[in-house]
Amino acid sequence: MNIYVHKDGTQYGPYTLEQIQQYIQQGSFTLEDQACHDGQNWVPVAQVPGIAPAATSPVQPAAQPKTQAKASATKKKTVANKTKQTASSTAQPSQQTTAKADKSGGSKKWIVFGGIGLAVVAIIAGVCFAIFSGGDEPEGKEVAGSSDTKKEDATSDEEENTKESTPAIATQSNISLIERIPSETGAVFLVRVNDLLDKGREDIKALLPPGLPPMVGKALEDPSSLGLDISQPLQIHLIPQDDPNLAPSGGIAGKLSDKAKFMTTLELLAGLDAPEQKDGYLLYQPLGGADGSEPQIAIGSDFFFAGGADKPSDREPIIEKFMTSDGSSSLSKSNDSFVAFTNESHDLSIWFGGDSILETLGSQIDNANLDTLKGGKGTISLNFEDGELTAQMKVDAPNNEMVYGKGGFSDGILNFAPADAILALGFAFDLSKFVEIAEKEILPEFGDDIKLNEPMPELGGLSIRDAIGAFKGEFLLSLTDVKMPTPGAGGGFPGGPPMDGPGGDANPFGDPDMEGDAPPFPGPGGGGGFPGGGPPGGMDPSAMMMAAMPKPEFIVAASINPEKWLKLKSAPPLAMGMGLAMMQGYSITEKDDFLLIASKDHLQATQSGSVKNPVSGSEKDLFADNDFVLKINVAPILKMDLPIPPGGPMEILKDISHLEVASNSGKTSGTGIMKLVFEDKNKNSLSQVLKIVKAINTIVPAGMNGLDGMDEEFE
Repeated sequence: MNIYVHKDGTQYGPYTLEQIQQYIQQGSFTLEDQACHDGQNWVPVAQVPGIAPAATSPVQPAAQPKTQAKASATKKKTVANKTKQTASSTAQPSQQTTAKADKSGGSKKWIVFGGIGLAVVAIIAGVCFAIFSGGDEPEGKEVAGSSDTKKEDATSDEEENTKESTPAIATQSNISLIERIPSETGAVFLVRVNDLLDKGREDIKALLPPGLPPMVGKALEDPSSLGLDISQPLQIHLIPQDDPNLAPSGGIAGKLSDKAKFMTTLELLAGLDAPEQKDGYLLYQPLGGADGSEPQIAIGSDFFFAGGADKPSDREPIIEKFMTSDGSSSLSKSNDSFVAFTNESHDLSIWFGGDSILETLGSQIDNANLDTLKGGKGTISLNFEDGELTAQMKVDAPNNEMVYGKGGFSDGILNFAPADAILALGFAFDLSKFVEIAEKEILPEFGDDIKLNEPMPELGGLSIRDAIGAFKGEFLLSLTDVKMPTPGAGGGFPGGPPMDGPGGDANPFGDPDMEGDAPPFPGPGGGGGFPGGGPPGGMDPSAMMMAAMPKPEFIVAASINPEKWLKLKSAPPLAMGMGLAMMQGYSITEKDDFLLIASKDHLQATQSGSVKNPVSGSEKDLFADNDFVLKINVAPILKMDLPIPPGGPMEILKDISHLEVASNSGKTSGTGIMKLVFEDKNKNSLSQVLKIVKAINTIVPAGMNGLDGMDEEFE
């Protein structure tokens, strides 16, 4: 008999008669809830045949004899097994919950786990999914939540039964989860779930799709309700394979506050059989079956580990190595950079190192080439603070090939960096290093068509190498304003010709010979014709077009070698381009070994050697400490009369103050940082980021964002 239950607006099932009796005893269902057992009619649970006598029997005391407890536990497992095989075709389509298979797995499984650092919602949802997903289980098999005393008492009784029914775990050595990570690991993720929930719990809940099991919401409110201890970070480690085309093996591990409660929840919701006793730990069957690549969950004395591998035969050895580790061959014993990484505290953080992991990840991420990082190591961290989101990357390069920066901008070029710039973009690089990279990696693709050392007439007799040598490597663009044209003013697009005036009925495209009119355009040399005069009526099409274009106010500064620059700027193509720019009102000049290109608002800076309000303080430090900088101030953009419709993107931008992206590649230990700063400095950035994600999710058409399929992943 397949029984469906409707409680508090949610439908559950199908269940067997034995399961319904058990849930009534636990307090999850009551005799007054509605049930359907014949596929057609809804009646109170009490009227389901065979339910009332068993349901009204008292709950068995927790202190039952050990043999009786084992029998009870065995019965529960048998019921779960029967339930997994029960068909759900008896109920009408409008009343039954659609069964969907779990599509997770495949060669990209652990790479998806790796993406956890970039999607906070996926992290929390993934943890819940690992607990609540039951392979090919029908999605309707969730248990209705209840906060009454009966349920708590029943849960406690069941936990006692579980403790009695599961084999005792042998005493394990006091080895931390970090110390269990094997030395051959190529990447480690640490996720401080506790901090993330504290910073964005409500906004995370708002992003979750409807129809998830009630326990997901309860877990977000209180993870200890599942037996989880999130006071310590959740950790994921990836072990590269010898074959880079195979996804890394490894797994996800976390601490438990209540092992019995965690196991009870896992078995009940995932429909798992009793675990198998191993050497000091318990091992459940794989979530997707013995032949699948889905994870397999092991339970230690106070922690769990969900391990997996592309090859099912590799799964249990990986789990056993982690569960029985004594810490002697751990990554923390063989890698100092990893030890330093574990001593830091971030909301999310990633450590990576070793050539093999880079080869594996390169083959998994659309064959990305990560050869330049081989032999190196690094960390990535993400922190959500009040009013500021900060992502940082540190890389220890294996050699000097990746050292191409100057380490910072000079004071000279920062004299041309306005503090109120809407956008600032600059770099201070060693151009000779880029030439070396081009010669080694790029030019061979073109054969002998491009020669760096051959003089070129187009460059005034200079070679390409000499032309590049005219610049010293510092470049800085500052955009301070964008002035929008006034419709119909100053040579803007004119109105149409009068329709009721003289000539209004004439055919403007008529044949002059047939109509007897003058030619529509004067001949060459004629009055007002080419080349002697302008277009008829004094209208200049080029002036009209320029008047209708937005006018940016900017200043560009580039460090130059004056002697080589004098030769380069005399080259015909460059001289022509500079002439056209000056005709449009832009200034091009050299000052203090800098080439300066400026619009009208910054002409004075090209003569005085400095803008009126150059960057200072922390803004100047951003340039002085990095050799690549991109900064965008949002507030000035909102004040512009830009042709952007209100609402949508504009509402999202209102909450953002500015964006900073910077890096320093002047040493083998390079750094990079990204900061997204919000206007509200008193509100945590995770909450603000999640609200932006939700807003984007409503703006982007259905099927175009990454959250649309989340509900399917949970089913």
